[in-house]
Amino acid sequence: MAHRVRWRIGAWLLVCLLTSGFSVTASAAPRTLVVGLDSNPTNLDPRFATDAVSYRLTQILYSSLVRIDDSGKIVPEVAERLESLDDRTWRVTLKKGVRFHDGGELSAEDVKALLDSIRDPATGSPQLSGLELLRSVEVVDRYTLRLRLRSAFAPFLANLAIGIPPRRRLADPELARRPIGSGPFRLVRWSQRERLEVEAFPGYFGGRPPLDRIVFRVVPDTTVRVLELEQGGLDLAVGPLPPELLPRLSRRGLKILEVDSINSTYLGLNLQDPILRQKIVRQALAHAIDRESIIRHFLGGHAEIATGLLPPHHWAYAGDGPRYAYDPARAEQLLEQAGLHRNARGVRVHVTYKTPTSEGAMQALPEIIQEMLSRVGIEVSIRSYEWGTFFGDIKKGNFQLFHLTWVGIVDPDHYHYVFHSQSFPPRGGNRGRYRNPILDPLLDAGRTTIDPERRRAIYAQVQRLTAEDLPYIFLWHPKQLAVMRETVRGFHLTPAGDFTSLREVSLAP
Repeated sequence: MAHRVRWRIGAWLLVCLLTSGFSVTASAAPRTLVVGLDSNPTNLDPRFATDAVSYRLTQILYSSLVRIDDSGKIVPEVAERLESLDDRTWRVTLKKGVRFHDGGELSAEDVKALLDSIRDPATGSPQLSGLELLRSVEVVDRYTLRLRLRSAFAPFLANLAIGIPPRRRLADPELARRPIGSGPFRLVRWSQRERLEVEAFPGYFGGRPPLDRIVFRVVPDTTVRVLELEQGGLDLAVGPLPPELLPRLSRRGLKILEVDSINSTYLGLNLQDPILRQKIVRQALAHAIDRESIIRHFLGGHAEIATGLLPPHHWAYAGDGPRYAYDPARAEQLLEQAGLHRNARGVRVHVTYKTPTSEGAMQALPEIIQEMLSRVGIEVSIRSYEWGTFFGDIKKGNFQLFHLTWVGIVDPDHYHYVFHSQSFPPRGGNRGRYRNPILDPLLDAGRTTIDPERRRAIYAQVQRLTAEDLPYIFLWHPKQLAVMRETVRGFHLTPAGDFTSLREVSLAP
């Protein structure tokens, strides 16, 4: 395959670079950690932080009522207690003395202002879907709130894991670039597309972090990221790297961490497109993509095939829906049934595949899929854009094909956010504009059912239905990877690739 040849040449060139004396000198001061990012954050207002990098950064800049631990359990953060008064009423008691980075104390009024802002459709927050069953937020006193729901809402507590800014800053559009939270680190400076620096917040209620400063450097190019890890320009990188280079990095004294993830990589489809709205065309696309080969040769085995949004180790996973083995002959049959016949050039249809520029280890994926689809007569044009432009187009529905990864799928209610007909952006994450009148009631029932076994049965139906209908082509669940220098102490890799453990990291002398 042509892409394998290009990949081997690229790897050979990289090895040459690595042995040619290329050097990068870290300018970090003592107790400063340098972390490589594969893309620039787009928005550090927690109401709008939907891309993975922005969301992970909000985890250390802000504190939330609750957080999700490594096992997926909901644990209090600035909430001292969360008491269920009945299946529709919660009393939340806040910790006293939680300080914002500007010195003010976090109070019940701040929490109310945040939740009310998200619930206001005029705000346009994509977090609205997770709080739409919240009927009212009442301030009992400075440290106590009463939250009333319209009905029982199983994922409610998990949906409270949203960073809390001061209420006076919610109307400030600069919050997206100049965040004020109560997290373990506060922003020092942010040079777009280059670097973002944070410093330890001495007033952090959980205790001052061991690090003085963290520098997040935006290094989209995978080759450069590997070089800088080797030469000391970076201390830590979380995310995909060329799998064939991981043993080399390990031999050079770098630590490789790997865990099963709760992330899901998918091929996004525009269901308003006259071609892609046809289910048999989507099924043909699924049969035309050799996911096993991509995982084995391109990802080095660091992933497992996806049958839906939920990974096999998730408590609600059901793997009994339709599966789409690599079968180009079947793909061609389905395309014929759809009336897409080959022309004189052998092309059945032309589609456009949008992708962000320099997206690191995944940048070759569009070309691989382009080649596979060409075998069944689907001609693919690849269009690359700067991340902000690309992501803006995806949210606006201005695409035919794209790929992304959903990060941190804790509760199966994520299906509601992604596929419910009321979850079109900016209200939710239904970027493909999928509508299914059979699916919507199941998704509504799944979030209002408390009993875990009944929820499991509902989401088994959801998984079978979406596997049959293919609003996405589910690709794989990538393993979570991190590479770090031996001097980094206390960092642990979570299934979501979170930055939460950075508050515990220190550097050996």
